Amino acid sequence: MTSVAVVLVTHDSHRYLSQTLESIAEQTSTPHTLVAVDDHSQDNTTALLTQAGFEVHRATSGARDAATRIAHNFLQGLLLAQRLGADIAILGDHDDIWRRDRIAHQVAVLDSFSTAAMVASDGFLIDEHGAALPGTIRSRFPIPDDFSTWPVRRQMSYALRHSVATGGASAVRISGLPDWSVPAGWLHDRWWSLSALRRGRLVIDDYPVIDYRVSPDQQVGLDTASQDAPARWLLSKVRRTSESTRKVRDLGGLVRG
Repeated sequence: MTSVAVVLVTHDSHRYLSQTLESIAEQTSTPHTLVAVDDHSQDNTTALLTQAGFEVHRATSGARDAATRIAHNFLQGLLLAQRLGADIAILGDHDDIWRRDRIAHQVAVLDSFSTAAMVASDGFLIDEHGAALPGTIRSRFPIPDDFSTWPVRRQMSYALRHSVATGGASAVRISGLPDWSVPAGWLHDRWWSLSALRRGRLVIDDYPVIDYRVSPDQQVGLDTASQDAPARWLLSKVRRTSESTRKVRDLGGLVRG
């Protein structure tokens, strides 16, 4: 039997966390393991997680930049889930609401694609109060209908300029990639989706599995500022900083790997 873990990352998440935890408890398919990595919360986040049955671990990352720290925290959660015997990890943010069939659906997708390492699903949009917003995650970050038929090189070219996965709406098969570590400066969902895509192991799924919360302190997730910029322009821009030069080097290793 496939063992499924829920992996959450939190930090002072009291405001929305109860709704997230309630939606996880109401799933039509019950997960075997509940894992949370908490990044030094000062509110009652850990108490809420413990009451909901989560095994809570303190974040060990020493990274200062937000992207790297978040990636470290999700990697820590993924490795903990693996240690506890999980085959599949359902990734979650602290403020989204899960659709009741999320776990059942994403497990079924991964079971249908036996070599897949990651499934990137869609999600409806809600505001900070839970009211519906127009569109979905995929409508903000569209993917061509025939994307799955493209050669990997063309897919990678597109994915480097357009986000194709949102971590809070994704699930991974832990054995699907040889290494889940994330280079400094990258968000986990961005790097993992590129790594899975490079190996032909990313499933693009248009089924909405969450209500994705867009709040004043979380606008970056839907930032499409440079999504359609030409690749040549993007590369010329990122090469101006040492951090982005490192990212170009990371990508070079990924493409060659």
